[in-house]
Amino acid sequence: MIKLLLHSWLFSSPSLAGVSQQQSGLSQMLQFLKKKYRELKMKFRTLKLFQRRRSARRRNKTDRWVRYIVILCFLTLMILPLLANCSYRMVPHETKVEYGTVDTDSKNDKLQQKKSVTQTWRWKRHD
Repeated sequence: MIKLLLHSWLFSSPSLAGVSQQQSGLSQMLQFLKKKYRELKMKFRTLKLFQRRRSARRRNKTDRWVRYIVILCFLTLMILPLLANCSYRMVPHETKVEYGTVDTDSKNDKLQQKKSVTQTWRWKRHD
């Protein structure tokens, strides 16, 4: 349709008055096309912006999942050696019980009873 109008305006009147009319019609059409181009360009920029935002959200979601997986693997690697060592247990090795008397530094020269228990532990493998 636009091509037909352009063609009819260009070739319909051979007079000079027609040339100025054709130029004004062409300049109006050029302004219209420039306006449409600007609108389309703005729509394209907006669309690109929305696409970038959407891809950033997707990237954030995947980054979160990757982070969770890495943390889970790290914790698993930290806990596995502890679980492997569960085949050991703590058992008492030596137990010492001491009874005795100790002189006090008081003026009465009294003796004080002393009682103590000392115990050492060792790791032993489960059977």
